[in-house]
Amino acid sequence: MLIPGAPQDDDLLELHARTLAASVPEGTVWLDAHTHIGQNDPDGVTCTREEVLAGLDRAGHAGAVVFPTHEPDGYAAFNAAVRADAAASGGRLRTLVRVDPGHPDAVEEARAGLEAGAVGVKLHPRSDAFGLPHPTVDALGDLLGEWGVRSGRDPILLFHAGRGIPALGPSAVALAERHPNVRLILAHTGVSDLGLVAEPASRLPNLCFDTSWWQVDDMLQMYATIPPGQIHYASDMPYGGGVFASLALMRCAVQAGHGPDVVAAMAGAQLQRVLDGEPPLDLGPAPGEAVLADDRPLIARLASRRAISYLGIASLGSFHGGPVEEPLSLARLACATDTGDPVLALVDALCERAQERIAAAGSTPAPIGEQARPHLPGHAPGIAALLAAGIVAGTPRAGA
Repeated sequence: MLIPGAPQDDDLLELHARTLAASVPEGTVWLDAHTHIGQNDPDGVTCTREEVLAGLDRAGHAGAVVFPTHEPDGYAAFNAAVRADAAASGGRLRTLVRVDPGHPDAVEEARAGLEAGAVGVKLHPRSDAFGLPHPTVDALGDLLGEWGVRSGRDPILLFHAGRGIPALGPSAVALAERHPNVRLILAHTGVSDLGLVAEPASRLPNLCFDTSWWQVDDMLQMYATIPPGQIHYASDMPYGGGVFASLALMRCAVQAGHGPDVVAAMAGAQLQRVLDGEPPLDLGPAPGEAVLADDRPLIARLASRRAISYLGIASLGSFHGGPVEEPLSLARLACATDTGDPVLALVDALCERAQERIAAAGSTPAPIGEQARPHLPGHAPGIAALLAAGIVAGTPRAGA
């Protein structure tokens, strides 16, 4: 069984434990807003209920929202299968019904899923090849709005908002405005729309984001410009693992100036309230420029920026099976200062560990989709240490 994140995130366990103790109250319950189960995605990625649960256990997390991977032949049977998986999870998994707006029965399929216990709908503009605005998406919004009134709970409408799509911003904002009782979540930090929706999000408490992303500057922009009550922890399992994803949330939230109780709400308490039909917590406004706080010497601050640039190049290379040694080496050189800065020392140590993992693997990993099962982004040699190095470089306030 392939556990999401393992064994690469072994390199993060000690740092994760330290960060957990410093960032959230003891006993914080973590709920993952974005996980997948499926066997037929054209990218070759597969995941079972057992693997999702093992991924949760590895990170010490309580539960997750789950939905099917891409199913080119339609979602009806696979939504039913995921509901069966959730029913067999001991209450740890809740489901979103995934539909393709291009399918003539999309609205009725969503309705059937809600009646069978789903807590909302998942839409993927890239894999299901649609854009916004779209009449079926509008109809799904109407369905969810009506369902929320009937059930007394705010249903979720989760959009893929990561790579490979045009901006969703104006249409997403319009949906949130039209259906205030629908919790619209832009996945992957809303990276497709982050520069467009901060102002609307400040006045639309139902326009939300999940944290399933890896690039630290994107993540810091989200934490700086989006109210914390509208941010939900997510890992993107099996594409990512919970150890890295929760480490990234904690460090970025601390860098933005959020205290332990607010971080705990983002980790799971807010999502639990949504699932339970309770009013979401008002956790205050976005912190804004507090995210830029860094009292280190200028040379250390600049070194971090250089390291982040090279680590971004290395990360993308790893995702696509390309060479990563040169940008990794440059990132380590960027960390070489005479400041004695412990954050830079930690970044360098993580880079060194990534190099060791890559050398031990003996070759550059294949691109996703070629021998994809062992080479998911969360499983490529050295990837956990590599991604964590970028997060640490951008979050000096969280310490070393």
